[in-house]
Amino acid sequence: MITLQKMTAKEFSDYSQKTIQAYAKEKQQTEHIPLSEAIKNAEAEYQHLLPLGLATKENYLYTIQDDDKVKGRIWLATYRGNPEIAFIYDILIYPTFQNQGLGTKAIILAEKEMKKHGYKFLQLHVFGNNPRAIHVYEKLGLKATDIIMQKRI
Repeated sequence: MITLQKMTAKEFSDYSQKTIQAYAKEKQQTEHIPLSEAIKNAEAEYQHLLPLGLATKENYLYTIQDDDKVKGRIWLATYRGNPEIAFIYDILIYPTFQNQGLGTKAIILAEKEMKKHGYKFLQLHVFGNNPRAIHVYEKLGLKATDIIMQKRI
């Protein structure tokens, strides 16, 4: 059975290091900037969003567990000070456990958890070059609210 468990301090330390690197690589690819600049920007953004780490108010960091094994992670938070919107800043199912429906189930659990905290909407960002994730999110009822388009010239 899939559950969301609050991250421990050690899990958060591992998570933040790996996530900053992964986020920087995504930004490098989509924004066409040097990796060193993308890493610097990612570190600054994470410091801004989570200045107190796990103790940062209105942030909810969980591991996604199934059969007592950590199979992924999810980070939700109040979006830009709006107490009605819970935003998924990050979700990842580890590669070994992908294509088993765990991401879908984790988002459904996250919806229920955020509803308990009083949120009325769930939002997330997805890079346009990730059609697999877009398909999952649309299947869960999420709809595009903004689209940025790009063309190489």
